[in-house]
Amino acid sequence: MKVLPHGLRARSTVAFAMLALALSASLSLATYELARSYLLDQRTSFGTRQVMVNALVSKGLVAASDADGSDLLDSLRNGSNARAVLRVQGVWYSVVVDLSEASLPPGFVDAVDKNGSARQVTTVGGAPYLVIGIQLPGLRSAYFEFVPLAEYEGTLNTLGTVLIAAASVTTVGGALGGWRASRRVLRPLGQVAEAATAMSSGDLSRRLTVGPDPDLEPVANSFNEMASSLQQRIERELRFTADVSHELRTPITAMAAAIGLARRADLPDRAAFAVDVLDAQVEHLRRLTLELLEISRIDAGVADLRLEEADIEDLVGRALVAAKVPAEVLRSSLGSDLVHHVDPIRFERVLANLLENAARYGGGATAVHLWREGGDLVVVVDDDGPGVDPGDRTAIFGRFNRGSAEQPEDRPKGSGLGLALVDEHVKLHAGSVAVGVSPRGGARFIVRIPRI
Repeated sequence: MKVLPHGLRARSTVAFAMLALALSASLSLATYELARSYLLDQRTSFGTRQVMVNALVSKGLVAASDADGSDLLDSLRNGSNARAVLRVQGVWYSVVVDLSEASLPPGFVDAVDKNGSARQVTTVGGAPYLVIGIQLPGLRSAYFEFVPLAEYEGTLNTLGTVLIAAASVTTVGGALGGWRASRRVLRPLGQVAEAATAMSSGDLSRRLTVGPDPDLEPVANSFNEMASSLQQRIERELRFTADVSHELRTPITAMAAAIGLARRADLPDRAAFAVDVLDAQVEHLRRLTLELLEISRIDAGVADLRLEEADIEDLVGRALVAAKVPAEVLRSSLGSDLVHHVDPIRFERVLANLLENAARYGGGATAVHLWREGGDLVVVVDDDGPGVDPGDRTAIFGRFNRGSAEQPEDRPKGSGLGLALVDEHVKLHAGSVAVGVSPRGGARFIVRIPRI
């Protein structure tokens, strides 16, 4: 299976490199073929003229030689450096021992006899030669000469090496050019990603600035309009939530006071049951209102973090008492290092919400662990419930997310703000919260608060 490079920049770089390679390879191949054809034509033309001269000289020597041809060979050796082979009345004479009639290409002699002349490129002993054959009219003889092409081949090899090196450099240059070009082209996308990340982190005032670019300006304007619309909508929703939560506090307080008065009266059983149900619902509404107010303050950026040196075991113990959880579940490994800089109120709210979540979904907390890792404070709350599905372990910290765990009818699910507040309170401490699996298979919530 073909694996493509990941990322637009990598793909652009590869595309530029492949384009540069294709162009440079095509130009190099064309240059090589043109040079090869030109050099071969030049060498052939020059060799042919030289062979014609040598053939005329040989014709005269043949006419003046003795019958056995011994003086012919001496004359050829002394008068020319040509690598010649002569056929005189069916007798072959070779000037060079390594080049004889056996070195001629098959059918070449017949072509010379038929056409009067011929030429062909061949290889003898691994060396390239241009063989030219010419009949010597009136003498029943033929002259053959081997023109060396080694210098021609060396020139072509050098040219091929240079062209390959040039193509390689061009390919690398194309890749570098593609990398730089893609970097410039994709820079606006990086700005969009940075702006989107900043907005997702709560900075709704972030906008894009691309300068006078007619291609990118419409995209930036659309993004900025979307961001402004989103910011206005979120601000309206935050104001609405804060206003509603604030306005609900007065009637909820009045209702709670009225329920308190009703409990003091001598009521029939059915009326007392109705008052108890009403009291539970009013308490639920009161807590929901307080949670919404706290969320609104955090979103508005006005949530105060009042850090102080606090005894962590003492804070956890108070949270256990408030949640009616046995003190025996606390298992601390802090030793004498009990003090940590936290906001005591927010830290107790984190513990209270985690303990309530364990009671609601896991049958109650089975263990609360305290230890340190590199100076960080680690707080772990375990339960024996069904646990949290891996797919929900991030989503459950979202607002109004109640998870997918089943709940008995007599204990309805909460508002979905408890774990969201845990996450917000821990983030205010520059910490983190995560969920895993407890030793008994239930849920394990892990809070990590760095030392400040």
